[in-house]
Amino acid sequence: MGTSKGYEPPSGGDWNSLKRQMGTLIDNPEKNTKVVSKFVKVLGGAERFSSYNKPRSISTGGGGSSSFKSSTARNTVQGLGAFFSDISKNGLQQAAKSRGINIEGKTIDEIKELFIDFFLIPAVDSDSVCASKAIETVMENLFNEIANEEELENILSNVIKTEKAKELVCGFYENYIYELFCRIFFEDRTLKTNQSDAEEILEIVKETISTKISGIQCNRNIEGIDFGSQEGSDFVQGILKDILEVLEEE
Repeated sequence: MGTSKGYEPPSGGDWNSLKRQMGTLIDNPEKNTKVVSKFVKVLGGAERFSSYNKPRSISTGGGGSSSFKSSTARNTVQGLGAFFSDISKNGLQQAAKSRGINIEGKTIDEIKELFIDFFLIPAVDSDSVCASKAIETVMENLFNEIANEEELENILSNVIKTEKAKELVCGFYENYIYELFCRIFFEDRTLKTNQSDAEEILEIVKETISTKISGIQCNRNIEGIDFGSQEGSDFVQGILKDILEVLEEE
């Protein structure tokens, strides 16, 4: 379970309402969709948050504001799509080499760590911290199915062509949104209650996010997308918007 240390969450207005609803989740788990919906709304709503390229000030009530953006997450998904499309077309060695990743003679675990390191983003804000945590989870999930070196090329070269492509897009965004929630609220809930209760709340939120977005076709027409172009940028932004819209519904 991700239990990111964060900071004191914003207060005022809808933030206070969200924190009150979150505090009742253990006794009233049926409020899970309301909590997740309110979370998307306090970030600015599906349409706005999915397009934020620079931190946008969001009113927190009482004259205060907080800033959030999603551009690092979207850029990471676009990079993942480009990388696995390249593997599919040109092979694992060439795709890695063209990005300065030397995988020759490396074990499966070492290659996984090299890929994670390549996509990690300097931790300068919530967007970058949570995108980095999400990329680690995505790579762990993809590599968990690789039992030996013989399977490595075959599985990775087919990711973009199969249901596994969902892991690159929906899987990434699912973990990113969850990690963002953790970063904002875990420490605060631990201090106000205890770690066990905070983790139980996070588990409810995590399951809610996963269940609500399970039906989204994140891999639709993905094999033919040019991730290095505006088409790729529009695709990853559109999927994030679709996911947030579903989560925003109560």
